[in-house]
Amino acid sequence: MAVTTWRSKSMLQILKRIPGVSRVNSACKSRLQEHRAYRNLHYCRELAKKRGIQAPHGAALQQALKERLVSRSWNRGWPKRKGDLHIFLAYYVSNWESVLPKSLAPFGKVTAFNWAEHGFCEREQGWLRERDRMNALMLESFYHANREQPVDAVVGYLSGNTVAPEILLGMSGAGAATFNFCFDDKLHWPGRMAGGRFTSPAAIAHAVDLNLTNAPESVIKYAAHGGLALFWPEAACSDVHKPHDIPFEFDVSFVGSCYGWRPQFIHKLKSHGIRVECFGKGWPNGPLSDEEMVKLYSRSRINLGFGGIGYSWNLRCLKGRDFEVPMSGGLYLTQYNPELDLISAVGKEIVTYTSAVDCAEKINSLLADPHRAKMIRDAGRIRALRSHTYQTRWEEAFSVAGLI
Repeated sequence: MAVTTWRSKSMLQILKRIPGVSRVNSACKSRLQEHRAYRNLHYCRELAKKRGIQAPHGAALQQALKERLVSRSWNRGWPKRKGDLHIFLAYYVSNWESVLPKSLAPFGKVTAFNWAEHGFCEREQGWLRERDRMNALMLESFYHANREQPVDAVVGYLSGNTVAPEILLGMSGAGAATFNFCFDDKLHWPGRMAGGRFTSPAAIAHAVDLNLTNAPESVIKYAAHGGLALFWPEAACSDVHKPHDIPFEFDVSFVGSCYGWRPQFIHKLKSHGIRVECFGKGWPNGPLSDEEMVKLYSRSRINLGFGGIGYSWNLRCLKGRDFEVPMSGGLYLTQYNPELDLISAVGKEIVTYTSAVDCAEKINSLLADPHRAKMIRDAGRIRALRSHTYQTRWEEAFSVAGLI
């Protein structure tokens, strides 16, 4: 059986290298993902409507949180001064998550529980057998931290695949306010069932005091599953994502994996005379280290971005690059997504395209006008420093919940 599976996977990889087969495969996956995402969003909206649930925003959200946290607020003495909180961070470092402890440090003491450091990995076989053991260790670590100094906030990058709702309820029962964020809840919601619960944050939405999502339309999903949610887009760390004083080496570059319609798009740009130097898994150049990636933003006159989710062109979400490239002082040209208007002045701080032809035209226009390109580059960094640091994000979340 194992040999048969290996051969099947090998044959599939060979077939995917054939351009026609690859395009059909991508198109089929795109349609399936779009159908799943739209169906799940519709289901959540209808479920909320049937139950008479509304997703509160602004002052209504603050009031709902105040009512939820009233007993804990009195016990902990909230609001506190910024810098006086004790934060328990539960997370797993696979890439950018390493910035989280530093981004939370201005708010007070940070006790970090990175389950990778304890030998746990949810991507390995046998994870479901290990999950409860990891959860028990997480809760034990929380209780230890809480005894040393009462924990004000639990911050997690968690899902039903990594934590049981009872663990979070145990933390809130001890007096802490709980926050969980997710940057991938448009497509995988509520997710598959594993070990008796959904693998997405849908499984724990009701147990979290404030769910944080980078998709405005997903707020209703959390409400339908019994939770409160705040639109809370990605950000960037100014200590990591910063300009480098080095000369331009590439006209256009892209960092990201090679899959779906991306290679076809790059090929279309090439047919219009645009060469894009690509880095990442699946491209000839291969991947870059985090440090090399940030330097690439300064080595490139234009940094290309894609907003599509998975294999879909039509299904889009905000991306980390939407914040990291401008913060690094790079000129960012990405696929248009209406949500970008919520975080940037499109055309002044970043530039967007709607097709390969439009993208090629925008590239040629920017390359022909270095002064305009510099103005956009500078404006993008100013906006990122002002509005899109992780410190700004956490200040909003803790303020909405009344902790500071």
